[in-house]
Order: sequence, then structure tokens, then C-alpha cells
Amino acid sequence: MPNESFLSALCDAVGSAQVLSDSVTCEYYANDIFWQPGIVPMCIVLPQTQAQAVAAVKTAAAHEIAIVPRGGGMSYTKGYLPESTQTIVIDTRKLNKVLEINVPDRYITVEAGCTWAQVHEALKATGMNTGYWGPLSGINATVGGALSQNSAFFGSTLHGTVAASVLGVTVLLASGEVVTTGSGGRVGTKPFTRYAGPDMTGLFLGDTGAFGLKLGATLKLDAAPQHLDYLGFGFEDMKSMALAQAEMSAVQAISEGFGIDRAKALNSASVNKLSDGVKILSSVARSSKGLFQGIKDAVNVATTGANYLADHACSLHLVVEGKTADALTANLAALRAIGKKHGIEIENAAARVMRSRPFNPVRGMLGADGQRWVPIHAVFPMSETARVVEASAAYFESQAPMMKQHGIILSHLTMTVGNEFFLEPAFYWQDEITPLHRQSLGDDVVGPWLDRPANLPAREAVIALRKGVQQVYLELGGVNWQIGRDYPLQQVMQPATWNMLTAIKRALDPKGLMNPGSLGLRNAA
Repeated sequence: MPNESFLSALCDAVGSAQVLSDSVTCEYYANDIFWQPGIVPMCIVLPQTQAQAVAAVKTAAAHEIAIVPRGGGMSYTKGYLPESTQTIVIDTRKLNKVLEINVPDRYITVEAGCTWAQVHEALKATGMNTGYWGPLSGINATVGGALSQNSAFFGSTLHGTVAASVLGVTVLLASGEVVTTGSGGRVGTKPFTRYAGPDMTGLFLGDTGAFGLKLGATLKLDAAPQHLDYLGFGFEDMKSMALAQAEMSAVQAISEGFGIDRAKALNSASVNKLSDGVKILSSVARSSKGLFQGIKDAVNVATTGANYLADHACSLHLVVEGKTADALTANLAALRAIGKKHGIEIENAAARVMRSRPFNPVRGMLGADGQRWVPIHAVFPMSETARVVEASAAYFESQAPMMKQHGIILSHLTMTVGNEFFLEPAFYWQDEITPLHRQSLGDDVVGPWLDRPANLPAREAVIALRKGVQQVYLELGGVNWQIGRDYPLQQVMQPATWNMLTAIKRALDPKGLMNPGSLGLRNAA
């Protein structure tokens, strides 16, 4: 009866069409990409306006019901999974308006539920873009979700994570109060700068929703690069590739780049679809300068395919910028010199296709043969690159018998992000397809594997592997993004720093209702 009373009040506050409480929907929202099954929430709220989001939070707070914010649902760190059945999930994807594009003052303001694909499309005609402009999953991933996770990929080698592109956020606190940070939080001032007093914006970046539900954000704009080209390199081992990446980062010319090992090339569906389909080829042609060059590039992708990637233990794929044509030529020469010092130059098809169609369906959330997939990551100072790669390899070598026993395939992705080295091992294994995979990819993709049974022993082995390498990376001084409830935080923080974090949580959320447990802040309130 208390739940019925609350649900009735919630429907009155936001409209019954925005509240979903059927068992199928609620069970769906109890899973993320990796962790399942989780605790089923009481209901899901899909506000279409900021006023409806405010009403939902105020109603939940009045009944002391927990609130879990959710964006595009592409996370694998329990960031949007309830800790109690006395929880509502607020899905922000219908808060998806582009509120303002201000080219003279170089900013864009959007609601938090906008996808990165929407932002990219909205900016096309302006000749501008944000420094960081989305993750690979940007067709689904939202701006609010990326801010909560401190996401990186497109533009990140040169411009850093999404946090570096944020001028201000509008956040709904657990009390129902709406606050705006940066200069947009002043009376009668445009949201053109982040630094209008203490940097309160940073508090809500990488918080995985622990401090508030994001309603909107303002991102800074710069002129989109007009001079681009692509490079690829092959390496005999990951250490050589990582050293090349660290050295290349100093050139300050790579928009985005990623390194993968042979296992990633063979098992990633995204990589294996490199030259699949007329749409990709036409995108490659359109992204090239001139009709003849476009046709030549498209034919090159078609004939190259992805097979060439397996010829190398590791391969690196770069999108290179230059402010002028001459600068681009100089940047390419500098990067080639570094690449050839550590490896050999190879076809650039992977980088070219990735940039020509940046926001494809998130096929990479399953392996090429429908295997389940989950990563783990850490970032390190650039000077630690070689030591980290060696320690990581030693750990996985010690775990090889266990991985073989459970049929677990290990792959790696590496990036440089601003001044940081990013290392992401990932695991593929045979397991059941979840409703989240099915809804995200569609039955035409997952249909052949829908009858695959659960494989709990292999899944538990993957959990153990992730925890083990996580500890290795922490001991090496690694740092994590997208912490959620998966990565440790308290144990790696100095006590005084942790105490300050818990004090902030108490001040913003005295009843502990906003995404309880995120960042490990279960008992902070």
C-alpha cells in the first residue's frame, strides 16, 4: 500500500504517461551492459520537461524514495543500478533539446538527454565542434551520461576527456532544487565561461550521479578542423605501441587515436565490420577531399577490409589534424618518424572508416560471434607507460590457465587522452544475451544467440579477473573514470580528501537519496 500511494502521487506529479511500473520494464532497468540481474526498481520515470524531472525528484524525496539517474544505458560499472527496491530510475533520454548554439560566443547548451550524435548533427552547419565530441557509443550515449562518467574518445587525444569541454551544468539536487554552475549560474549572465568563482562545475563531472541529476550542460565550441588525414602503424608488441603513443602525444596533432591488439582485431565486431556495406564506403568517399580521392579511398577500404589488422601483434590508428595544409603535412611527417621508430606504417582504413561514420550502432558491446564483452581500465602518467604495460602483461600471464579453463579471450585497447595514458583490457566469453543487448542491437543482430544459456562460472571468472587487474593498476598509481559502484574510491583516497567528499555529499543530499552507493558513498549521509 505505501508503494501504491507513492506511485499514485508520482503519477499525479509528472503524468502517468511518464511513469512505467510494469515488471518487464522494471526488470530491464535492473541491468547494465555487464552486471545482471540487479535489484528491480519500483518504477521508471521518463520526464519530457525539466519541470517534470523536478516534480519527480520532489515527490520521491517527500516519500524518502531513492533516485537513480540514467542516460543512454551504455555503462558497465553499476552506475545506474538501484541498491534497493525503494528506488525510482529517472531516464533522461526525453530531455533531449538543443537549447542554444551561440557561435560568436563559442558555446552550445543542450539538455542532458541529448545524444552525442544529436549534438554532432546540430553543429554540422556551423563549422564548429566541441573539443571532445562523443564516445564510440554516441548514437545512444547522452551528454549527461558522458559528463557523469567523464567519458573519452572522439577528440580526446588532443583535447582530453569531456570534462575539459564543459563550461557549466544544470543539476537537479535531491531536494528538488535546480542549480546551474559556471557563469550561467549568475543573474543575467551568459554561460560563456566555467570560471565565475569557485569551480563548482567539476563537482558534478565524473560523479556518476552521486551529487545530482544532470538536466543540461553548456559545452565550449571551437572551429572544426578543416585539414585531416589518417595514419596506421603495426607493432611487434604492446610495449612498442604504447611507447610510440606516448611519444606521439607530444606532437599535439592527433584528434583521436586508438591502439588494439590482435585479439581485439579478431574478436571485436566493430573492427570486423570495418569495410562492411555500401553505406560505409559512401561515407568514406564523402569524407575525402575531391571526387577522385574519395573513390580511391573507398576502394582502398573495400579491398583492405579488416584482415590486415591480424597481421600485427598490435596496431595503432590515428586521425591527424593540422590548422593549415602545411601544418598537417608537418604533423604527419613527425608522427610517421615516431611510428617507424617503434613499428611499421600500415593501411589507414580503420581510422578513416571510424571518422567517416563516427556514431554507428553499438555492435561492439558483443563480440564478433556474439560473445559477451566487458572492459576494465585505468589511466596513468605518460612516463609510466612501459612499466604499466609490462605489469599488466605479467598479471594476465599468471591468469592464463584460468582464462583458458573458462574460454575467456583477453583483448586490449590503448589511447592517450590529453596528458594521460589509457589502458583498457577487455574480456570476451560465451554467456546469455540480456534484454539490454537485445534492445540495443535488435533481434536481427542477436537472434542467432538468443538461446545461449547463462554461463555463471565464466562470468564469475571475469569478475575475478577484473578485480585482480584493478588492484594491479591501483598499486601502480592508476586512476579510474566512470567509477559508479564498480571501481574503488575510498580505499585510494587520502582520509582527509574522502572526508571532504562525504561532507559534500551530506550537504547536497542529507537523506542519502540521490543514487545511493555511487562512488561508494553509501553511508555518507
